[in-house]
Formats: sequence, structure tokens, C-alpha cells
Amino acid sequence: MKKLIIFLLLLITTTISSNAQEVEFRTVDYPAIEKMIKDKKSDFYYPTLIDRFQKMDTTMTVEHMYHFYYGKTFQDDFKVFEDLNKTKKVIAIESKNTIPTPKEIKILKDFYTDFYMNKPFSDPKSIEVLAIIYSFEEDTPMVKKIINIYHKLLDALFLTGDGKSMETAIDVISARHEYSILNALRLNSTQQSLLHENNRSYDLLETENEHGEKLNLYFDVTKPFEFYNKKFK
Repeated sequence: MKKLIIFLLLLITTTISSNAQEVEFRTVDYPAIEKMIKDKKSDFYYPTLIDRFQKMDTTMTVEHMYHFYYGKTFQDDFKVFEDLNKTKKVIAIESKNTIPTPKEIKILKDFYTDFYMNKPFSDPKSIEVLAIIYSFEEDTPMVKKIINIYHKLLDALFLTGDGKSMETAIDVISARHEYSILNALRLNSTQQSLLHENNRSYDLLETENEHGEKLNLYFDVTKPFEFYNKKFK
């Protein structure tokens, strides 16, 4: 079972790393996205995207995920930082260094399934966690389905950039999502800096991998800052 989990993590990392190099980066056009997700005749109508995501519809494309992710900022329930609210039981199980028991797996599965259904953007990394939970039961079809969704969601973010420079910064709707990307790439953050240029805001994360190799990643956090400014005006 450990081999399955390791393979799962390698699959996520390898696919994300390769896909990030195969696209032409775009600037997020929020007004255009808002128009599309509010159009009932559009393939990107937001209630439809929510329904398809909750059903783990693997026919959703990266473009669907792109509108689903950035379109979240136009929903009334959007919060830049949403509470994770992990239960004491979940925290206790996750603090162990052993494979969870069947009873513990059920507790984790119930919690992360509810998380997936109701607030996946609180921490996108939770989608990967749900896949790992299903891997404990060796439920390969579900693991593949969840990873398919997770890949497309992260690939949607990589449509905006590879993070290697300020010009190709990855656009995120919450600074917390930066760490979901680091987790997917198996990178650890060693230092963070906030930068402002041309009326935009950026997080610069200095990171390193398990081999000690260093990499700087830029994230565009202009949208979260806009929400902060509105909230504290």
C-alpha cells in the first residue's frame, strides 16, 4: 500500500511539472469570466460547474476548471481565507505516523468528502488528501477520478504562468493556494516576500526540494488584495 501512495504522489508531481511547461500563459480576464459564468446558456455557467465538480465529472476540461476556480471570486460565499475547521478526531488521526484503521479511514473520508463538496478552495490540497484516503482502501477507480480532477484544477492555475518570474507569476485567488502548489511540486518554502509593481501585488516564495535545490516562485496575489482592501475600507 505504501508503494501505491508513493506512486500516487509521484504521478501528481510529474504530471503537474510537465503540464506547466506546455501552455501559452494568459492573463486572467475576470470581467470575461464573470460574464461567462453568469450566462445560463454558457458551458461555464457556474451552478453547472459546481454540479459537475461535486459529481467528480472527469469530462470537465482544464478550461472548465479555469472558470470554476477564478469564477469563485464572484460567488457570494467566497472568502480569501476560509476556516478549515478540522475536527479533533481528524487532527488526532493525521498526527499519527501509521496507516489509519478502517474506522479512522471512514472518519477521514467523511470529513474530506464534505470538504470537497462544500469548500474545496479553502485548501485545494485537500483534494489530493482525499485521493490518498481512497488509496488506503486500494479503490483505484476513485483515486484515478479524484486525481483527474485535481490535475485539471492545478493545470488551470498553470495556464496563468509557471511562477519563474514576475511576468509569469501564477495567479491565485488566495495566498493559501500557493502552498497547495508547493505541495503538489514537493517544494518547501524557506522565505516569503511581498512585492508591488505596476499596481499589482506578488508573493515571492523562496523554496527548495528534498535534494536541497533552490527555486524562486512568483504568485500574483492582486485579487486577494483587492478583497482585503474592500473588506477593511
